[in-house]
Amino acid sequence: MTSVRANAPGPAGHAEQRVPTARAATISARESRALIGAAGAAPSIFNTQPWSFTVRDATIEVFADTSRGLHRSVDPDGRQLAISCGAAVLNLRVAAAHLGRPSTVQPFPDPNEPTLLATVTLGEYDAFAHADADLYPAIRKRHTHRRSFQPRPVPGATLAELTACAQTEHASLTILGAAERSCLFDLVSFSEVALAEQPGYQQALTEWTAGSPTRFDGIPVTAFGSLPSGGQPPMRDFAEGHPRLHADREKYNRDPVIAILSTVRDDRVSWLQAGQGLQRLLLVACARGLAASFLNQPLDVPEIRRDMKHPSWHGTPQMIIRLGYARRDVSTPRRPVNDLLREGPA
Repeated sequence: MTSVRANAPGPAGHAEQRVPTARAATISARESRALIGAAGAAPSIFNTQPWSFTVRDATIEVFADTSRGLHRSVDPDGRQLAISCGAAVLNLRVAAAHLGRPSTVQPFPDPNEPTLLATVTLGEYDAFAHADADLYPAIRKRHTHRRSFQPRPVPGATLAELTACAQTEHASLTILGAAERSCLFDLVSFSEVALAEQPGYQQALTEWTAGSPTRFDGIPVTAFGSLPSGGQPPMRDFAEGHPRLHADREKYNRDPVIAILSTVRDDRVSWLQAGQGLQRLLLVACARGLAASFLNQPLDVPEIRRDMKHPSWHGTPQMIIRLGYARRDVSTPRRPVNDLLREGPA
């Protein structure tokens, strides 16, 4: 597959494309920490942060950390792990733009190293404005919002911009209508029952929600969010499996937006693209004052996910997204940069 011209699209995906210069400057130690710190702020399934990085000259190698995978429960084929790493790749691209350096992405550059998901190579500094640099502040501001949204509609122009973000990364974003979201909510509720019977699911959920002040990963109690008193939308109960913990309950307003992120194909390259598309739209959404969370339970059950293909969704669903305006957000912990490096400190 050809390299992606990573510095090309701006927040709306319409910036002029430019090819990085042939000669690349070595990534300095200071740049390395900034880049990998930004990559580590990406969202990931259960906040497992399943990635590691190596810096070689002007290239950052992005590896899947399979020790953090959920292969025995909700992610047997590593799809969600690859999507999570794709989001980290997008953050690398944005951070590179912030540093004034163009970048190119090569997915799966070495067939003999299956855990090497991508390389991100930085070009020389140049005098051009990098449109993606505008998204850099959103990397630290973006948090998953697992509560009700404000009763405020999302402007059509913003939805069009988010749709363009997905398309920029070879994915599609479909906004669901009232009838579609009703069917989806029923499917999410059914999936919760199926997940409860899925071997390893409850163990994985409990493991990654057993937060403590010394952990830099997982979902802490403060980020469990809430459950709707009326039952919809059917939010995941992160307190399940902890007898002494109970999720808050509150009255939910109707979610302004429920959307499906899909890809035409359903392979490892597509999963990596889906992660980049997801993170691009999440950063743009954050920059526009929006927050997001997910209703991915149907995608965690392989049999249900296979049945969810629909022509109007332009392929295979990869993520189910809630979008709206939030009253407040809660951050989740992040691993320190040195812990993300495969070879020594940055």
